[in-house]
Amino acid sequence: MSTNFSSGTDTHIAQLVDRFFRRMQVGLDRRAKEFDTDRIGPGGSMILLTLEEIEPAPIHQLVTRMARDKSQMTRAVRALEAKNLIERMEASEDARVVLIQLTDKGQETVRRIQRALAETLDELLVHLSSADRQTFGWLLEQATREAPVISRNSTTTQDA
Repeated sequence: MSTNFSSGTDTHIAQLVDRFFRRMQVGLDRRAKEFDTDRIGPGGSMILLTLEEIEPAPIHQLVTRMARDKSQMTRAVRALEAKNLIERMEASEDARVVLIQLTDKGQETVRRIQRALAETLDELLVHLSSADRQTFGWLLEQATREAPVISRNSTTTQDA
């Protein structure tokens, strides 16, 4: 495999990122019994992890952050609410606005998911030196710090 980045850099990096994500998914699938005790699947896990970053949040913020359709997100939120992983509450500044936040059970589920993510990542990066791991982490921080969310229904981006 060539590591010449002078031509086709974006395509090559995209392929590497895709391969890395697939390996992460395989590792997480292997660990699912440890953290997905409520059978919420990858989509539910992503919602909980996203909500943990922005909670409490109105559903439209979750929709934007995850680049999902509002009706799809509403159904997913209802399913997570039925499993007592998230709860709705009125916004103190505007009673018409409903905010979503993690329950205690949801927070514990997030901790289990985060542990599984860390263990999977550790397996994938085992061959990297400590310095390379730090560089990898720094690069991910740079790439995601101000990364816009690409809207599902258009080619425009929105800040997340």
